[in-house]
Amino acid sequence: MELVNQHIFDCLKNNLTFAVATILINSGSTPRSSGSRMVVLKDRTINGTVGGGLVEALVIDACIEQIDKNRCIIKHFTLNQDLKGGLDMVCGGALSVLIETFMPDPGKNRDTYSNLTTLFKALVDIEKKGKKGFLVSKIDGFSKTEFSTQKCLVMPNGDITGKNMLPKPLFDALLDNTFSGQTPVIHNHHLEEFIIEPVMPKECIYIFGAGHVGFQLARIAHITDFQTVIIDDREEFANRDRFPHARHVHALESFNKAFDCIEVDSNSYIVIVTRGHLHDQTVLEGALETNPAYIGMIGSRNKRDKIYKNLLKNGVGKDTLDKIYSPIGIKIKAQTPGEIAVSIIGEIIKKRYSR
Repeated sequence: MELVNQHIFDCLKNNLTFAVATILINSGSTPRSSGSRMVVLKDRTINGTVGGGLVEALVIDACIEQIDKNRCIIKHFTLNQDLKGGLDMVCGGALSVLIETFMPDPGKNRDTYSNLTTLFKALVDIEKKGKKGFLVSKIDGFSKTEFSTQKCLVMPNGDITGKNMLPKPLFDALLDNTFSGQTPVIHNHHLEEFIIEPVMPKECIYIFGAGHVGFQLARIAHITDFQTVIIDDREEFANRDRFPHARHVHALESFNKAFDCIEVDSNSYIVIVTRGHLHDQTVLEGALETNPAYIGMIGSRNKRDKIYKNLLKNGVGKDTLDKIYSPIGIKIKAQTPGEIAVSIIGEIIKKRYSR
């Protein structure tokens, strides 16, 4: 979602007219899930996606229609009906999509646009820093066919960017982490209706090793919507010039302290591609003391078995070792660093959607 919010911020900053489509609810077989977003400009240029193909074309049409009317709606798409007679991509599901229009008007809503620009700048900043929050939209108007929205950004510590239009029970529920999921929630408080969109840090791949494979993996991770953190003990490899899109780049004195400078959680993926067996073992030992979604280590089965034998002697259980992905990557007979990186990211994506 980070890149879409960046694009929304850019559009607001440049006083563009546009619409944002957000999947609120999906059921059955649909191209994209709840929370997927897309920005649509008046010339039908888009950023982000709600699934591609004919369903996305229908959403774009709906966005253009609402831009012309300068209103917001929640529109329902039943794919096995709306796509009837279309292409060969009928999914047989249903989507409820929030379509919001943003139209600058110096005379009427200059302050509103300015406040929204400030809000989305703050939203982009917390996403880049890997922090959590809630984007809350209050629906003004009782008709689902014509309404407007007010927005604010709520941080876990209670800080608010934008107008505080939240009832106290809802504000308290946000701070108590009542809305702990990762998809939008429609919340009713008496006669008021709110849409709550959790702002979650992008899943992060910690790449231990900034050599050829690590370099290619970071590039592919960026275009597949992962954040990356690069860790190596060679500054000539681990630097910002080499990894411009990484969240952080750490050049350490030794891999012995590799985990002192990072915070690994259940949304983390650890990839071990250092330049030597001893470094791999050192990093793997540290990784096994964390609780990530994935730990993968490059190398042959022979190398892996030697490292595993050493770890078993050090008291690591076989069940723990069985959870490691090694040799790393899906089996596509990869040979070059780029091909190996593709196989690794394929395995991580498979893991991402099997959780």
